[in-house]
Amino acid sequence: MNTSRSTKGQRRRSIARRMMVVAGTAVAAAAALTSCSLSPSASGSGDNTLTVAIWKGYGADLPWVATDFKKETGATLKFQYIDSESNMLQLVDKANGGIDVALPNIQYIGQGIDQGIFHTLDTSKLSNYNDVYPEFAQRKEIRKDDKLYGIPWTWGSTGLFYDSKEVTPTPDSLSVLWDPKYKGKIALIDDATVLVPITALYLGEDPQNPDMSKITPALQKLKNNAKLTYSSTDDLAKAIASGSVVAGIGNSDAIGGLIAGKAAGAQDFTYEIAKEGAVGWIDNWAIAAKTKHLDLAYKWLNYMTGADFYTKWANTPADASPAPANKTVVSSLPAATLTRLQASPDKISSLALQLPQPADRLQSWVDAWTQVKAGS
Repeated sequence: MNTSRSTKGQRRRSIARRMMVVAGTAVAAAAALTSCSLSPSASGSGDNTLTVAIWKGYGADLPWVATDFKKETGATLKFQYIDSESNMLQLVDKANGGIDVALPNIQYIGQGIDQGIFHTLDTSKLSNYNDVYPEFAQRKEIRKDDKLYGIPWTWGSTGLFYDSKEVTPTPDSLSVLWDPKYKGKIALIDDATVLVPITALYLGEDPQNPDMSKITPALQKLKNNAKLTYSSTDDLAKAIASGSVVAGIGNSDAIGGLIAGKAAGAQDFTYEIAKEGAVGWIDNWAIAAKTKHLDLAYKWLNYMTGADFYTKWANTPADASPAPANKTVVSSLPAATLTRLQASPDKISSLALQLPQPADRLQSWVDAWTQVKAGS
């Protein structure tokens, strides 16, 4: 299994992003801010320095990026690492221009827009805007009053994976996760904001607002089938290597990375967006409202959404790229890369996106999963 800095960072990011959905409480946010506050050395005060708020090891801070961006623009990059989406919003707000660009996902960008911490985007200055999938570019969550605040960058899904030698016939449905035949052989990502929508899709319920009186008993049956509930891809990789799990719920980028990296036992595993669908996410680049480097910030957005960056990232399996939001780039990628990234555009309509939810609804999801895990 590849344990490069970028891959480990990607694993932490892809799971932690979802795990922090309900971490918007004052206590959790304060703790996050304390642990990752903006230091004076990362203020990006230089005239030609761009400061980027990003998950560690998530594409933007790959070693060659700073070199290529400096060659293209003459600018230096500084990175301010985040540990949750709510943490990122607070950092951008409190940095007072010390952070230039950030990467909010679709679930959180609206909060930043409402708080006035993101700059409106002029699409005439976004050289790759017309290449973004319209299903993403036209999302209402990245707009307010007909003004654009974010440009979609990457997307991915959390859905079904299985061992093609052990799970027969080849499954196309989430129902395999509930099949008594595989009791004690299922792996579940330990995240209520994934498991509740997945269960809703399986039951034919609205994944954004399901009937919890139906979800909870089905969730209990799913948990009863599980061998493993995991919070890191390393734990999942160990279970796959030992042969103790044959199917489960996981992130497309994490499973694809294990398979491409020839992780022990993973050679016969496949990731699939089942016929009922999968949970999806979109990450978007946004410019801080108080940036002092607006022109440079636009250059960053154009570089990060351009063919050179995307292609190099996508074609390096160890760097664990998710699917690009640039449809032109996707059309040029090799078939094997598209499969690894689960980047086929015909799957986009099958995604139940992780969207902003009322706090009480999210809490009910967390409470249900917590009770199920506790066996009550």
